[in-house]
Amino acid sequence: MDSLGAIVFLPRDEGSPCLMLEPILFDSAAAWLSAALERAGVSRFLVVCGEGELAAARPCFPEGTQFVTDDNADAPARLQQFLREVGGQVALFTQPVFLDDQGAGRLLSGELPRGEDSGTYLISAERLSAALQGGEELLPALHAHGRSFGVRPGLFEGLLPLTNTAPCWDSAQDFARFASIARLQAGFSTRPVRFIDKQSVYIGPRVTVGGGTCILPGTILRGETHIGRDCEIGPNAMIRDCEIGDRVTVNASQLNESTVDDDTAVGPFAYVRPNTHVGKGVKVGDFVELKNSTIGDGTKISHLTYVGDSDVGGGVNFGCGTVTVNYDGEKKFRTVIGDRAFIGCNTNLVAPVRIGDGAYTAAGSTITEDVPADSLAIARDRQVVKKNWAARRRGKD
Repeated sequence: MDSLGAIVFLPRDEGSPCLMLEPILFDSAAAWLSAALERAGVSRFLVVCGEGELAAARPCFPEGTQFVTDDNADAPARLQQFLREVGGQVALFTQPVFLDDQGAGRLLSGELPRGEDSGTYLISAERLSAALQGGEELLPALHAHGRSFGVRPGLFEGLLPLTNTAPCWDSAQDFARFASIARLQAGFSTRPVRFIDKQSVYIGPRVTVGGGTCILPGTILRGETHIGRDCEIGPNAMIRDCEIGDRVTVNASQLNESTVDDDTAVGPFAYVRPNTHVGKGVKVGDFVELKNSTIGDGTKISHLTYVGDSDVGGGVNFGCGTVTVNYDGEKKFRTVIGDRAFIGCNTNLVAPVRIGDGAYTAAGSTITEDVPADSLAIARDRQVVKKNWAARRRGKD
C-alpha cells in the first residue's frame, strides 16, 4: 500500500544558522512542520542537512526518520530508496518555511494556492524517481513534474517562507502562537478546548489537549505534553513533556517530564521536577517541590514541603515544612513512606529511611532511623519551661 512521505532539506547560508532549526517561541519551524505533516498522514520522513545540524535536527522529527548529511556520497542512492519505499505522494521542502495543520492539509490534498514559489512541492514518488534516474536535476524535475505551493503576498494559507528579516520572523511567531489553538478549538471531539485569552497562551506543535479542558492566561504547554479532559490549566502554568490525566487542576505551577493522574490538584506555586509520578486525587499545594518521586493516590502535600527521591504511599498526610533529606553532598538516597502515614510539621526525614504504614512522626522531629508501622516517632529535645525568666530579664534591662 502506498504511503505519504516527506523530504525536508535544512539549508543554511554560509555563516548563518539554519532557519528551520531556530526556535519560533519554544519550538523550531522543523518541529512545527513535522508535527503538522504527521497529523495530515505523512508516515515517512527523509531529512537532508549538514553534519553540524544533525544533532539539533533529530529531536524535531518522529522516530524512524532517515537522515542524510549533504556530504554523504550515497545520498542519491538513499533518496531513490526512500522514493521506492514511499511509492505514493511526496511533499518536498527545499527552502525554510513555517507550516501548520492548515498548510499541511492544503499541500497533501493537492489544493495548492497559486503565487510565488515557496520551495514546497507535492509530487509523485514514482515520477520524481524516474526523472532523477533520467539525469534531471532535482529542482527542474520538481518544477516539471510536481505542483508548487504558491505564496501570495499578504495572505497566510498555512505556509510562510522564512527569512532573516524581522517582519517575517514576527509573523511566524504569531502564526505559531495560534496554530495549535485553532486546531484544538476546531475540536477533534464534541467538546472543544476553551481559551480565556488566546493571545496570552502558547501551545507547542506536539501538544494534545482533551475536550472540555479550560486554558487560562499565561499558560505554556511545551514538548510532548498531553493534557486530559475537563482539566483547568493556568493561570501562569508551564508544563513540559508531561502526561496529565483528566479533571486535573494546575494553577500557577511548573511541571517537567512527569506524570499526573486523574483528579489531582497542583499549585499554586508548585514545582514538579523530572521523573515524578503523582497519583490520583492528590493535593500538591503551594511552595511544594517534587523530584524523582512517586506519590500514591489520595496523598496530601499541602504546603512548604520538599519530596525528592522518595516513594510515597497512598493517603499520606505531609505537615507543613517537611523535608526529605536525600543528599549527603556526594550521593542521593531514597525515602520510603507507607500508606496512611502522618508526617508532622517541620519533620526532616534523613534518607535512607522508611516510615511504615500508618506511622506518625511528631512535629519538629529529625528522623534518622526506620519507623515501624502504626508507631509514633519523636526525635526532638524535651521542652523546658523556666518560669518568670522573661520578667527577670526585663527587670535587669
